[in-house]
Amino acid sequence: MKIDIDKAVVTLTPENQNEKAQLDHLWKILIDCNGPTLKLAPIGEYVPLKNDNGAQFYIEGLLHADKTGAQVSSKPYVPVFASEDCTVYCATCNKTVNLKRGEEIPLCCGKLMEVLD
Repeated sequence: MKIDIDKAVVTLTPENQNEKAQLDHLWKILIDCNGPTLKLAPIGEYVPLKNDNGAQFYIEGLLHADKTGAQVSSKPYVPVFASEDCTVYCATCNKTVNLKRGEEIPLCCGKLMEVLD
């Protein structure tokens, strides 16, 4: 897959039939004429010299399968606010954020950050 970046525009160009099919599948997941357009959010970090598996992204708002395999809607996001000054972290990528009382606890890697004890 060829990746070109021009300012805020990223162009993905498939280089074989498999990549063309995968890009078409991704496009159909992200774009829904009857619903909202979904967004890709990066997961963790990408270090080229350490990570040969590529960069990972979470599709925000995507339907997911429950334990039975049935497709269920992602729960609507309800903001959660810090009850006191604290530090929150992401268990997926280990990012930390210092918050003041009353500030919204952010989402990271597709889920709510956790308060450090």
